[in-house]
Amino acid sequence: MITSKNRITRRTILRGAGHVAIGLPFLEAMLRPRETHAQAAGGAAAPTRFVVFYTEGGTLLDKWRPTGTETQFTLSDMMSSLVPHQQNLLFLDGLDMAVTEIGVGHPHSRGMAGVLTGAELLPGTFVTGMGSASFANGPSVDQVIAGRISQASQGFKFPSLEFSTAWAISGRNLTDGAVAETSNAANTLNFAAANKPLAPMTKPVDAFNRIFKDVAAPSTAGDAERKKTVAILDAVQGEYKRISAQLGSADKAKLDEHLQMIQQMEASLSTTTSGQSCTPPGAPTAADSVDIPTKGRAMTDLLVASLACNLTRVATMQWGDSEAKYPLNFAPLSLSDVHHGYQHDSVYNPTALAQIYKWLGSNFAYLLDKLASVKEGDGTMLDNTVVLWVSEIQEPPTHLQTNMPFVIAGGKNAGIKSGRWLKVAAKTPHNNLLVTLLNVFGGAEKTFGNSKYCTGMLAGLT
Repeated sequence: MITSKNRITRRTILRGAGHVAIGLPFLEAMLRPRETHAQAAGGAAAPTRFVVFYTEGGTLLDKWRPTGTETQFTLSDMMSSLVPHQQNLLFLDGLDMAVTEIGVGHPHSRGMAGVLTGAELLPGTFVTGMGSASFANGPSVDQVIAGRISQASQGFKFPSLEFSTAWAISGRNLTDGAVAETSNAANTLNFAAANKPLAPMTKPVDAFNRIFKDVAAPSTAGDAERKKTVAILDAVQGEYKRISAQLGSADKAKLDEHLQMIQQMEASLSTTTSGQSCTPPGAPTAADSVDIPTKGRAMTDLLVASLACNLTRVATMQWGDSEAKYPLNFAPLSLSDVHHGYQHDSVYNPTALAQIYKWLGSNFAYLLDKLASVKEGDGTMLDNTVVLWVSEIQEPPTHLQTNMPFVIAGGKNAGIKSGRWLKVAAKTPHNNLLVTLLNVFGGAEKTFGNSKYCTGMLAGLT
């Protein structure tokens, strides 16, 4: 039991030789009598990063949907690449992208406009196949979050970064050297404001040069600082051992874990973490654009490195666009038609689609693997990043936009309750998800996007 006699103050530090001092982790022995951890923390800390992952053409809902209960569920073969991250996932089952009931254009285009903005697609001159359109009638949630984070943190080199692997229309702009394409209603996901599209970077070499060209490698001064840090850690380890003998079992375990983290820091102070020790990644080459899978991994690596180097806190990986007409003649797919052909353009082929969606899921898993590989404190970058996986439709042959296949990954330190399959109430608009995500990053908005299609916060997310 914690009393005023055995309590350690939160200002307690460990001292070593040469006036070296280092702080302690938060321990139960630092709580005031009858105080809880939640009371001491004053509420959950805000997350630091937001990432959108987009894949085109919806899903096969019966194979996307888990089986079992909310917390004890099994993933299908199509989703099997996500099994290692299952406890970091939150499946949101039952949200309707209701805002696509209004506006102009083809459902694919209305979905592209509405999925992150919660707003309708405006009239314009681009022929969508079901009327001519321009762009969404409002900003996308990632851009609002980016502005909020940048303002709170006095800005970053890039408020946000947008990447894509197969951003194209009608099969063009597939790889470096193909015909350049401009933003249109069928391919645009991110918006700075109404009718203000943000085109993604599509070439790894160009993306690297834009992001990292003036990011210096660690300097001699930086090396000296790391050596100084190692010396500090060495000096206080004896004090750690002394104080651990005075603690209860829970605090001792936490202190031992903290000591182990310090020892790991001594062994590997050069690990890239949140810009504190950033080493730019190797520059991509033409070989990184030889095919879609290789290019996708190169772009994903650049995205994660930009976060790790603290050059931005918000990013999007837009795998393709709603046209989905890039070739699939690579392993492991080796398919003769394009994705849109298997959706409905040629013939609806659920067998081929299951292969495609499994492959797209493996690319989402690769992103999560990379985020989880970056250590931050006693966790990983994935713990500090809310990752939202979206698509522009739900059902390929009919273009249905009810029961949208949304998944959230990571965000543990944002308060996201993962490891769940959350079934939401029927006819819940997806705008409720958007406003809830916005408020996770600070704020108390009641609506986002078109307010007629937003009924409030989405219960159960945090």
